[in-house]
Amino acid sequence: MATKGFKVTDSERKSRVGIAAKTLDDLKRKTVEKFKLELPPDEIFLQTQDGTLVENDEYFQTLHAQTLLIWVKNGEKAPTDAEILYKTIREVNDEYLSAGEKVQEFFTEKMKNKVFKLAEVLRGIDGDKAKFSLKCDHPEWFEGLDTNAKTKEDYMFRRAQDRIRTYFYKTREELLKEPTLPPNRLRSLVDELQNRLKLSKFNGHFFDRSDNKSLCDERGEFTCQGRWNKDMCLYSPQHRINPYESREGRIIFQTWNLDHVIERSRAVIPGIVKALKDAECTIVNDREASVDVKAIYNDLFTLHNLKFVHIVCHDKGRHSTKKAGPYLLY
Repeated sequence: MATKGFKVTDSERKSRVGIAAKTLDDLKRKTVEKFKLELPPDEIFLQTQDGTLVENDEYFQTLHAQTLLIWVKNGEKAPTDAEILYKTIREVNDEYLSAGEKVQEFFTEKMKNKVFKLAEVLRGIDGDKAKFSLKCDHPEWFEGLDTNAKTKEDYMFRRAQDRIRTYFYKTREELLKEPTLPPNRLRSLVDELQNRLKLSKFNGHFFDRSDNKSLCDERGEFTCQGRWNKDMCLYSPQHRINPYESREGRIIFQTWNLDHVIERSRAVIPGIVKALKDAECTIVNDREASVDVKAIYNDLFTLHNLKFVHIVCHDKGRHSTKKAGPYLLY
């Protein structure tokens, strides 16, 4: 494994340290040393700026050099930059935000003093810059990013991949915690899901405006698809955002969610568990039943069961009328 350099900070973004490490455990150990923490390495976690927990070494190895990571204590989670921004807007009850360089100060100084007018952020943006793709043509769009992406499309492609990878790793971890599942079938299912994701490049096209299967139009504008139990966004005007227009739009874009209509943790995971157990003891015409990998894949990682929604339309309550499975083939 090659050594990669990372930037590590605390949840309050008070200090930032460069650390080189080969593995996740190595990075945790060095983080404890550099920040002089009175905690064992296994009691801290690392997360990316968008809130993704780096839960295992396999995911750690996919991170690019110079990625900014935030260390948190076990059981805690640091707010993302977008959550800090959104919370500040809500707390001050001001309908506007300042544009340009002032937005960056939200994350480093007294945030409430930096809230001016939100509409001016979006109104004051040069919309013509949305058409630019290359970093050299719109450098301010890339400000504050730890990325080697040369185009906006490449960066957005990777952000979609990050969200889908998170769903995969969380699903795998939750299934591996089920001690009663048949290990061979479980491993076969996990491997098949991962292989399908690799073939689809972890569905990075969701956010890539250059792909005709993207969730946005050719300019990069996304439209909220509405709550899980609605056919569309019912707000007037509908929630829309173009993260390709500006750095501010890109930051606010982080508050939008890929929401499972049939809930992943409350419905899909239990459905998978049941299917794996049932397949082990179900025989039809002298043949064992099998798990429907395609249906599981579609419910976890595709637009068959995912909706892209504004944070206001993201309902975290139980989606009680949406049932998963049965994920069994006879």
